[in-house]
Amino acid sequence: MLRRHWPGAKKEARGAGTFGAVAAAFMHDHAKDLRRREEYQRKIDVDLADWHDCQIADIKRADIKDLIRVKVRTAPVAANRLLSVISKIFNWAVDEDIIDTSPAMRLKRPARRPNASGVCRQKRLRLCVGCSMGSGTRRGRYTRCCWSGQRRGEVAGMRWSEINEEGWKLPGERAKKGKGYLVPLSLLAREILDGVPRIGELVFRANIDTPLQGFDKVTARVKKFISPMKHWYIHDLRRTFATHLRSLGVERLVVSKLLNHAEAGVTKIYDRYAADPEKSAAMERWANRLQEIISGAPASNVVQMTPRSA
Repeated sequence: MLRRHWPGAKKEARGAGTFGAVAAAFMHDHAKDLRRREEYQRKIDVDLADWHDCQIADIKRADIKDLIRVKVRTAPVAANRLLSVISKIFNWAVDEDIIDTSPAMRLKRPARRPNASGVCRQKRLRLCVGCSMGSGTRRGRYTRCCWSGQRRGEVAGMRWSEINEEGWKLPGERAKKGKGYLVPLSLLAREILDGVPRIGELVFRANIDTPLQGFDKVTARVKKFISPMKHWYIHDLRRTFATHLRSLGVERLVVSKLLNHAEAGVTKIYDRYAADPEKSAAMERWANRLQEIISGAPASNVVQMTPRSA
């Protein structure tokens, strides 16, 4: 396991010259405040473990391509992200005069995502919802909470202390761009959380007290049971969430606030209204819609809205 923090990291990286030392210095000096630093560290510790004792100057372009070629066979999206991490480490090493050039320069991403809308249509949506709702495992419950439209990493890092009667208060240090906000929890979402065993601070903890990982396993489970959805990713749940809320007549601004998207223009400076009541009502409508999809019949407590043009 690499040491993550120590004084004089760059100096030691130059002295040792190994990929492991350079990667550790990169994590200490460059990536320590990044939102995805845990993912970076995991890839360094697991996917790049064989390089730790190698001199970074001895790692060639062919070595990187061979590693990525093996990874893409089983996890195409993860291969793209692994290449991104490798490129960042080598580029940082060039900037710090540890190496002269990066062997990862201009390497193309190995997997190209097909041109798809990323939105589950009615038939596929019923299969997808049924697949995720039918599992009592921690990953099954995690997937069900991802139907709230929130980012997968933010849901995985959910803590019991962030949940109260108002909803789920996502703190800025874990939210994208440091923008914390309130995620209203529907009755369905609270039922799901009530079924999660309370072990430690994390809601969806791994076998050890760390946030749930292995998103590829969640994706593989859905693909296994839903053959038409060959190209499906957890992030597609956010697109489906947003699209169906709009079809239910929820205002675009409310959907944007539920997705925690950054607003553009001068209006954002003056409009500080969080739209919490509207967000809560929209979440309940979405929960009712999911229950309709599961049962195949209209839910008895669906609140109808008059659709408005975009």
